[in-house]
Amino acid sequence: MPDSSAQFASTLGHKTTNDVSLGRIELRTRPGSVAHVLRNAILDGTLPQGSPLRETHLATDLGVSRAPLREALGMLADEGLIVRIPYRGAFVAEVSPRGMSEIASLRKRLEPYAIELAMPRLQGAGRDSVKRALDAMRRSADQNDLSATVQSHMAFHRAFYELSDHRLLLELWNGWEAQLQMFFSVDQRAFADLHDLVEEHERLLSIIDGGHLDDITRELAVHVHSPSPAEIEADGGNPTVR
Repeated sequence: MPDSSAQFASTLGHKTTNDVSLGRIELRTRPGSVAHVLRNAILDGTLPQGSPLRETHLATDLGVSRAPLREALGMLADEGLIVRIPYRGAFVAEVSPRGMSEIASLRKRLEPYAIELAMPRLQGAGRDSVKRALDAMRRSADQNDLSATVQSHMAFHRAFYELSDHRLLLELWNGWEAQLQMFFSVDQRAFADLHDLVEEHERLLSIIDGGHLDDITRELAVHVHSPSPAEIEADGGNPTVR
């Protein structure tokens, strides 16, 4: 995989929400609907990492009142997609190489266990859920749709945690999924062809189908991407989101 440091740096411009328009939501004033629009705008880069989220502008742009907007911002803060700083306001979270490295270190140890627990369910409907995510990833790659490819990528890995039938494992995945999604939205731009990502996951699924845990563990050690030591050192020890 090419070095994504330059891609990382290119996303960190602090554009304000006054510079973008997300479009009016039209009568859908529930906080969940507002959060859905903002979440997509963050993950596809319309709202760049580090950019301030001005409530007045967002409420006017989306055509909603401040109450559902504030509740939506709270939901996104719980997901780790935004941070709130006292007396300064809300900002789109910034992905930290050190934080991604820490998540990768956990995934390399926990994902093989999730797959081991999921093995009895990786038949029939269980395997179908993994295959559907892989098929969706392939279709998105065919259309060169980065955002949809990232979502399918997350769905592929999430399926093993769901099929593990282990509540705490799934909660761990849910706790870092949004941050991973932000990272991959940046990192996958380093791929010359999104089909490379599809091929990696086809290989991983083939090894999982083989059922040998040592092989699965070795493949995941290579498959799970972690920022380079140079990126982590340049990060200066910052936490997962700034």
